[in-house]
Amino acid sequence: MLLLWLLTFLYLTVSGEVFSSYENVRNINKIEDHLVQLLSDYISEDRERLDTLERFHQYVIKSKNYTDPGESYIKYPTNQFNVIHRFVADWKNLEAWTSSRNEAIASAFNTYRQYFPDQNDVDGAITAIHRLQDIYKIRASHFSRGDPISSVEGSEVRGQPFNEKALLLFIKDAYKKEEWLRCAGWGQQAFQQLQTGKEYDPPTSSLWFDISDHFAYCLYKAGDLQHAVEVTAEMLVHYPKHKRLIGNMKHFNDLVKKGEVKLDPSKSKRSVISEPLINLGEVQDEDVEITFIPKLYPGADKVVLTEKQIYEDVQDKDNKNWGLRIQKYKKLCKEEPSLTPKIKRQVERLTCYYKQDTPRSYLKPIKVEVAWPSPRILLFHDLITDEEADALISIAQPRLDRATVHNKKTGMLENAHYRVSKTAWLDNDLPEDKEGIVRRVNRRMEDATELSHDYAELQQINNYGMGGQYEPHYDMATLHDMKVQKRKQSAEGNRIATLLVYLREPEAGGATIFTDSGVRLLSRKNAAAFWYNLLPNGDPDLITRHAGCPVLAGTKWVMNKWFHANDQVFTRPCDLEELRREKDSKLYNGQYTI
Repeated sequence: MLLLWLLTFLYLTVSGEVFSSYENVRNINKIEDHLVQLLSDYISEDRERLDTLERFHQYVIKSKNYTDPGESYIKYPTNQFNVIHRFVADWKNLEAWTSSRNEAIASAFNTYRQYFPDQNDVDGAITAIHRLQDIYKIRASHFSRGDPISSVEGSEVRGQPFNEKALLLFIKDAYKKEEWLRCAGWGQQAFQQLQTGKEYDPPTSSLWFDISDHFAYCLYKAGDLQHAVEVTAEMLVHYPKHKRLIGNMKHFNDLVKKGEVKLDPSKSKRSVISEPLINLGEVQDEDVEITFIPKLYPGADKVVLTEKQIYEDVQDKDNKNWGLRIQKYKKLCKEEPSLTPKIKRQVERLTCYYKQDTPRSYLKPIKVEVAWPSPRILLFHDLITDEEADALISIAQPRLDRATVHNKKTGMLENAHYRVSKTAWLDNDLPEDKEGIVRRVNRRMEDATELSHDYAELQQINNYGMGGQYEPHYDMATLHDMKVQKRKQSAEGNRIATLLVYLREPEAGGATIFTDSGVRLLSRKNAAAFWYNLLPNGDPDLITRHAGCPVLAGTKWVMNKWFHANDQVFTRPCDLEELRREKDSKLYNGQYTI
C-alpha cells in the first residue's frame, strides 16, 4: 500500500524539482525508508537462508567425521542410508537455494543430477536395514546409535547415528507392513531421542506428534497396552481436543473395563522413558538348531522322483519346507552351526595340500583346502592376485546391472527381493589388455578344477552392497526346473560345478552358506570355493542348495564360474551305479599332496 501511494505521488510530481520543496524531500525520505525496509527484509531472508545452508554444511561435515573421509565412510550401513537419505531429503531442496546464486554449484548439480538417488533408493535402503536387523538380530537402538556392527562383533562405534526424521521413515515402513514389534522398537528409539536429545523437539512440533502417534499405535498392536496408554496420555496433555487421540484412549479404557487387558496402577502417569521396553526392535524367531542334514527328504538321491515330490520338496518356495529353510539361513548367517559327532569327526580329518599336475601349477602350486566333507567343498587359496582382483572389478564396474532370477512360474528373468546385488558378464568383446587378464584367470581356474573351459559360461561378477544377499538357491537346473517348469536342457548340459572366487571380502557379514548341509564359509579375498552341483550319475545334488548372507558392512565382490557337464567326460566320467559324493575324482581325495 505504501509502495502504491509513493508511486502515485511520484507520478503527480515527476516533472518538479525535489530540492526546492520540503514536501518533495519529505516524500523521497519515505521512499528511502521503504527501500531500507525491503533491503532489511532481503538481508534477513538471505541470512536465514545462509544460516540454514551453514547448519546443513556443518551437519554433513560432522557426519563425515564419524569415520575416515572418502570411501571408508560408506562402509557402514547407517552411513550408507544417511547419504542416500540426504540426497533425497536435503540436497535436492538446497539446489533451489544455491544454484541461481552460484554458477559452480549450478554446474555441479546439472552434471551430477543423473546420479542422484530417489525415493525408491530410500525405500530399498530401509528394507536392507530391516533385513540386517532381522538376520543378525540387531536392535533398533544399535542402528540408531550408528553401531550395528559392534552389537555383533563387540567393536567400537563406526557409523553415524540416525536422527529422528530418519527413524520416522523406519517406523512408517514397519507400520505399513504391519510389523508391529519392529515398529514399536524403532518408535521407542525415536521417542527417547525426542525427549533426551540435544536438539529437543517440542511436543507441539509435527515431528513429535507423528512419532508419538505411530509409536502408541504400534505398542498397542504389539500387545503392550500399558505403554500405549502412557504415550497416548502424554500426547493428550499437549493435544487435549484431538478427536482421534480421545477416541484411542476411550478404546483402551474399554478394553480394560472388559477385562481383556489389565493395567498396573503403579506405572500410571509416568513417562514411558522411565519404564524401558524389553526386546522391542529385536525380531523374535523360533530357535532353530542347525545340525548336519544329509538330505532334504528320504530318498532325495533317487534317480526317479514323483511329480509331487518334485513340486513340493525340491524347489517350490510355497511348500512347508521353505519357512524352516529360511530360519536355517538366518541362523547360519549369524553364527557357526552345531555339528553332530559324526560330522565333527569328519571335519577334524579334513586336509590341506598342494596341487601340482600341470606345468603352470608345478611352477606355482595351487593351495587346496578341503573345507567340507559332504557336499565336498574345496577352497583354492590365493587362486588370483590382488592386481587381478582389482582389474576384474574395474572391468565389471561400468557393466553392472541389477541381478535377475528366473521366475518359477513364467521362466522369465526378473528382479527379486531374495537376490539383491548387481552383476556384470565379462563377454568376449573386451580390449586386448583386459581380455588377457580374463584368459590368464581362466587358465588358472582350469588348472585348479581340472574342468574344461570350452563349455563353461562367461565369468559373472557380482557386487553386493548394503544388505545385499542371495537367499537359498541351486546353481544347476533341478528336476523341478526341467519337469514342472519344462525348462529345456542346454546343448552344453547342466551346470556340473561352481567356482566362486572372492574378489573383495566385506568387513562384516556376507558369508556363503549351504542350508541343507549346515556349511558356513566366510569370504576370503582371492580364494575360490569349488563344489560339484551334479552327482556322478548326472543327477542334481540336492544338498548343494546355498545362499549369500546379507552384507553388514563394506562391500562384497565375487566372481562366479559355472562349468557345464558336456565336454567333461574324461575329467569326471558318468557313473550310473555310484551315487556317493565321496567317490569323485583324485582332486577330492587329495592325491596331489606333496
